[in-house]
Amino acid sequence: MRFARVLAFLLALGFGSGALAQKPVPATAPATSAPAASGAAGAAAPAKGPAPAIIPGSPLAALTNAAPAATADNSGATPFGTDALGFSVTTAMGSEAQQTFDKVADAVHRSTRLTPVLLWLESFATTPQRLANAESIGLGLLFALLPSLAVEAAIRLFLRRPAALCAQYGQPGTAEYLPDQEAQGLAAAEAGELEKRPSRGVSALTWARRLLFALLRFILALLPLVGFAVALQLLISDDVLNGRAAHLAVTGIGNAYLTCRLAQEVLRLFIAPTVPALRVIAMPSLRAQAIMRRGFLLLATGFVGYSLTAVAEILGLPREGAGVLGRLVALVLHLEVAVSIWQSRHLVGRWLAGPPGAEGVFAGLRQRLGWTWHYFALFYVLALWVALAGGVQNAFIVLLRAVLVLVAALMLGRLAWLGCSLLLERALPKPGASRNVRHPLLAERVHAYNPLIRALIRGFIGVTLVLLILQGWGMNPFGYLLTDPLSRNLLGALVSIIITIAVAITLWEVAKILLQGHVERLLAQGRTRQSARLRTLSPMLRATIGTVIFLVAFFMCLTDIGVNATGLLAVSGVAGIAVGFGSQKLVQDVITGLFLLLEDSMQVGDSVSLGGMSGTVERLSIRSIRLRGSDGSVNIVPFSSVTTVTNMTRDFSYAQISVTVGYREDIEHVFAVLREIAKSMRADKKWGAMIRDDLHLFGLDEFGALGLVITGQIRTGPGQHWAVRREFYARVLKRFAEEGIEIPYNRQALLGLASQA
Repeated sequence: MRFARVLAFLLALGFGSGALAQKPVPATAPATSAPAASGAAGAAAPAKGPAPAIIPGSPLAALTNAAPAATADNSGATPFGTDALGFSVTTAMGSEAQQTFDKVADAVHRSTRLTPVLLWLESFATTPQRLANAESIGLGLLFALLPSLAVEAAIRLFLRRPAALCAQYGQPGTAEYLPDQEAQGLAAAEAGELEKRPSRGVSALTWARRLLFALLRFILALLPLVGFAVALQLLISDDVLNGRAAHLAVTGIGNAYLTCRLAQEVLRLFIAPTVPALRVIAMPSLRAQAIMRRGFLLLATGFVGYSLTAVAEILGLPREGAGVLGRLVALVLHLEVAVSIWQSRHLVGRWLAGPPGAEGVFAGLRQRLGWTWHYFALFYVLALWVALAGGVQNAFIVLLRAVLVLVAALMLGRLAWLGCSLLLERALPKPGASRNVRHPLLAERVHAYNPLIRALIRGFIGVTLVLLILQGWGMNPFGYLLTDPLSRNLLGALVSIIITIAVAITLWEVAKILLQGHVERLLAQGRTRQSARLRTLSPMLRATIGTVIFLVAFFMCLTDIGVNATGLLAVSGVAGIAVGFGSQKLVQDVITGLFLLLEDSMQVGDSVSLGGMSGTVERLSIRSIRLRGSDGSVNIVPFSSVTTVTNMTRDFSYAQISVTVGYREDIEHVFAVLREIAKSMRADKKWGAMIRDDLHLFGLDEFGALGLVITGQIRTGPGQHWAVRREFYARVLKRFAEEGIEIPYNRQALLGLASQA
């Protein structure tokens, strides 16, 4: 967000400078002025104006219509995408989408308009022949169709006993598996609960016996339909029907009934909702009954819709009205299918997802398909009716192709992402995951960009999938992107910007790795001083390098999109001068700090005194020093307030020793004891690493009020003198007590304190 604001501000500055520098040009000019202008140009060259704010021919120039006036087309037509930045593209897309939606909505509205049906119904009052035909059709259904249905019912009743025997002989033994062993409700079945499998499977002989008796029962179920067809044919042949209209209606309805009943019996053959012993497909009875009800509802809806439409067309309904009724019937069928898909989404989803806990690419694809299959199915079912209602030719094939293209593209995208993830895991392993990495520091820095690389790959795969889907749907986006000048310019600028940013990030990371690697190499070589100095200067060096790389990349990106960076550089220079005059104190802090760091006056971790304060250096920024005082307080000292630096931890330190003994003590013996204490400390492994020389005694330094004052010093490592002195004094106290050497003290003060207590 901050980068976007800075970019917008700089663009505004660049455009403003270009607009102020150029004089306004009139929109039109007289035609007769062209020769005069050319003659004037030949006599004296016009003054060269300032550079434009936008580079001619760039993507930004195409988007903002900032092309040179000499090459502009004065035909008055504004090319697509050149009237405003971004708004023309979105406006055109919205307009196209609105037009398409309006066309589809208008086609659906016209195709489902009931006006032809209403006019046809009104025509019965003025057309006696249609009333006579309707009466004859009703009588034909009464005297032909109803007796045939009665014959079918009688035959079915007669064959009930043989059908029951088929179910009885198809019953397996007690040890065999029945498809109805699990008792569960319809809600649980539709929620996706899988049936329990038996401990022993069904033998081939048992399954063959079940299939044989199921086929016998299916043949017995077809005999009533044969009786219905024979009875209906006999009644039609005996001239029971009066007129051609009744003959056509009864014949059509009879054929539709036979077709629906045949489909119903075929479905009953496989799922046998009331006879588990003859069920070919293993499933609970409640689920089989639910499937049978849904199938019967679909067949009944189709039969009733077809019968009504056929009778209406026989009675003179125009083809347009018949099409309206057919589309409404198709709508009801599609809605019923959509409801069935929604109710069975969990059951089918679990079947598609496969066994739980499976791993692998195809297992992941199956699981995702199991979660989302009903959305594709609902979209396909409803969109199919919209396409049919809109008059799309071969709507089923067109939508099937659209769905298959979408599914194939999603699967391809999933496989591409899995492959890229695997390659990224191998190319960018986690730090410490592999011990054979030659450059662990480089691997760590590269792995830090793993989320960004993954996001870019996801975006690229997503855009590519959208283009592939549109290409598969016949929209040809690749042809447009590769042939349209505006899109080619935008793609070229985008690729150039991505390459520039990638190079800038690479240079930045290489600089950081080189700095950190050099610090570690100096530390490994034992050059602690140089390592600490470089570590102190690293923040300023990184800030400087990062700023330079960012500015260069920023101006290169502006040039890629068409902004003339010359004006921005001039504005930046003027702004830099103004900022320099207004922030002299800040500039002084930066310059003073730079010289202090270059002179190696202090480093992070040194104990220093500067600016009237003392403490340990915790951080050196570009303009200030952060000191941690002995009491834990944090002090921020600007570099400009530093005139003298006292570094107490540079190279080495001296532990100043001052010991007072009584006037009666042997000075030489005291000297010897002090030297022995210093030697014992140097022989100690812990304190010997801190002490660099033996104790250097200055001698008897003063005749004090309490006793003789002996002074000296011990050379230690940087900043280690305080600890060495404290340990030395502790050992002096213990050794003097052993040797009987007196350490005088103010007895009167102690007596006064005792009397007060």
